[in-house]
Amino acid sequence: MIIEMGKSRTWRFFETVTAFPKTVLVIVAIVTIATASFLPRLTKDTSADAFMPAEHPAVVYRDKVKDTFGLKDPLVVAIVNEGPEGVFNPESLKLIKWLSDRIAELPGVDADRITSLASEKNIIGVPEGLQVEPFFADPPETQEEADAIREAVTAFPLYRGNLIGEDGRATLIAAELLDEEQSQEAYRLLRELVDTAPVTNGEEIHVAGQGGVMGYLGKYVDTDAQRLTPLAAVIIVFILFLCYRNLRGVVLPLLVVGGTLGVAMGAMAAAGKPIYTITNALPVVLIGIAVADSIHILGQYYDELNLRPKAQARELAIRTMMAMWRPVTITSLTTIAGFTGIYLSSSMPPMKDFGLFATLGIATAMLLSLVAVPAGLTLLKPRMSPALRAARRASKTPDAQEPGETRESRGAVLGRRIGRAVAENPKSVLTLGGLVIAAGVIGLSQLRADEAPIDNFQADAPIAIADRVINELMNGTTTLDVVIETREAEALFEPERLRRIEALQRFIEGLPSVRSTVSIVDYLKQMNQALFDNDADAYELPETADQVAQYFLLYSMSGDPTDFQEEVDYDYRLANLRVTMNNGLYSNETKVIAALEDYIDSQFNSDDMTARLSGHATVHYNWMNQLLSGHLVSVLISLIAVWVMSSLTFRSAIAGTLTLLPVAISVFLVYALMGATGIRLAIGTSMSAAIAIGIGVDFAVHALDRLILLAGDRAKSLDEAIEDLFPTTGRALLFNFLTVFFGFGVLVSSQVPGLIRFGSLVAVAVSASFIASMTVLPALVKLLPPSFLTEQFRIAKASRDISVRWERLGISDAPDRA
Repeated sequence: MIIEMGKSRTWRFFETVTAFPKTVLVIVAIVTIATASFLPRLTKDTSADAFMPAEHPAVVYRDKVKDTFGLKDPLVVAIVNEGPEGVFNPESLKLIKWLSDRIAELPGVDADRITSLASEKNIIGVPEGLQVEPFFADPPETQEEADAIREAVTAFPLYRGNLIGEDGRATLIAAELLDEEQSQEAYRLLRELVDTAPVTNGEEIHVAGQGGVMGYLGKYVDTDAQRLTPLAAVIIVFILFLCYRNLRGVVLPLLVVGGTLGVAMGAMAAAGKPIYTITNALPVVLIGIAVADSIHILGQYYDELNLRPKAQARELAIRTMMAMWRPVTITSLTTIAGFTGIYLSSSMPPMKDFGLFATLGIATAMLLSLVAVPAGLTLLKPRMSPALRAARRASKTPDAQEPGETRESRGAVLGRRIGRAVAENPKSVLTLGGLVIAAGVIGLSQLRADEAPIDNFQADAPIAIADRVINELMNGTTTLDVVIETREAEALFEPERLRRIEALQRFIEGLPSVRSTVSIVDYLKQMNQALFDNDADAYELPETADQVAQYFLLYSMSGDPTDFQEEVDYDYRLANLRVTMNNGLYSNETKVIAALEDYIDSQFNSDDMTARLSGHATVHYNWMNQLLSGHLVSVLISLIAVWVMSSLTFRSAIAGTLTLLPVAISVFLVYALMGATGIRLAIGTSMSAAIAIGIGVDFAVHALDRLILLAGDRAKSLDEAIEDLFPTTGRALLFNFLTVFFGFGVLVSSQVPGLIRFGSLVAVAVSASFIASMTVLPALVKLLPPSFLTEQFRIAKASRDISVRWERLGISDAPDRA
């Protein structure tokens, strides 16, 4: 028969849950399966635009520019020949022709938008005007013919660095896709084609470009999804078995994990949210978090069984949840607060989705821990965990002890020694904590925000190698567009406006890492030179608007007018100036964009012609700015939300402040580590502090809650309470820590460097939170005992005094203080 304990609403709730355990579990299964049924709808988004809201002005304008000028993100193939002739030899040129033709036949590739030595055209002056023809229709058979092609190409300044390397060792083939969403499949097919290419003269072939980046990231996401989640599950199962060494100690936590993943990821699919590179880590993160509450609940369950070995399963389940519902709720709400900070502070879709669906998953884990776990315990016959038989001996009442059980386990003894050391040396412990915070402040001062899109790849990945090769031998892989707008059609025929564009190009070419600029100005100068017998001194703009118009007309007679689609619109009112850089770091983009915007505002813009920045570099620059502005905001929101939640649940602002201390130490340690090792603030690492706050506070909440219970129960002094903290809650927190640590630690094996750094930093922060919660927090409580804790000791002392009086009066059945 269950003791009613005053029949509080909480008691009645768990009494209802345990009265219908099978019904509860069936409902949980139905909801989980129904939500998880949406999982096949999950898609992935590995585009560079994924980190910016679609409605952001930079994205909206960039898309408009792409539509206006027909710009697309190509797959790029780099062919390198280190021989004396470079790529200008018959064998290499045959390979270029073969690849160009085969790439045009690939599904999803726009056959009319292949750019290579085999497709690009030369502009030659002839008596009739201009002749536009390919550099070669058929590959050369002799070296003399190859040399002639070299001479023609190198005489075309536009192609130097963009189509061929300055020294002739490398050349590019760019292939635009009909549908950029099919980039992963197109990249796979292109890699297969490259692997079968007839390399006969020692050529190296590399595949890169924005299309390649998207394709390669898609491969990373697929590989991580297939490996990381199962690996995390195996590690968690091992830790759970190590903790309890029985089946229920593994199955019940996994029930919570399965429901959490099913609801969170199923809801993501149902909402039409794709998997991003960052959110690909969400299942791994949720596994480590979701299992934590079950560990504490099972630890309390075995405590109750230790105290009441004859109790029925339902009574044990109710008593367990009466002791654990409060810390489970508090820790879940504080963790939710941490992830909510990420959601509220960020405008980037991947980070908002990470915060939102992590919050949903944690809320689900809390509900399942409060409902499904007690229902499961009610259905199972009470049986002590083999791993806890020795560890719980100190908690047993004398009549519950088995013969010969008089000593604690080695772990319990060690825990008491650590607790005693903390209680006896609080100032030393706090000094160490202060040193960590000081190191964090120094590290924060050295922290640098920087990232390049290619940083998403391992240094030895083919896409990263290709990026380095192109940045070294060609003009680079980072592009910035400057869109020039005039008021009237054919306004760009005016030489004065064209000269202003030319001056803008010269200014841009003097900026850091800028290797080239291309605009319609360059084509006009090339046409002018061709009409003057290819005289190098004639590489200049025509003198009149009529000449400009005539040049375009002459070109159209033998060339394709759409050849200038990417440089000028049909009405000759808009022009696009493409800037190429060999450094995609945010720090470099900042220098270029800031200088360029200043020049445009102060020297270029006028009533009749204006310029505006667009392109990938601009989008990357804008989302890095948003990341920086949102980082500290997310940390502050998380800290405030956690403090408010802890203060409300403990009904004490001081208690809320105490729970933040271990978290603050862990966050400062993260900053110290980043500053000391040169880890830059980027997409993955920017979330680590806020997540560390939400997860790390759990240890402090459990430790403080247990200290309060110990103060009001069997402990006679604060030192004794601190000492008792380690063998009981300390063990549960240790395994809680291990699940979270290895849950995030699994990310170290990710294919994405950003996730590796993210997982490593959070694992370090969680370690610091755990250690600080078990040392710094008790030390601070010992040195400056808060009033809410001393009040518990006063009440407990009064209760013991009453019990003694009852005993002296011969009254044996004193009230049950359980």
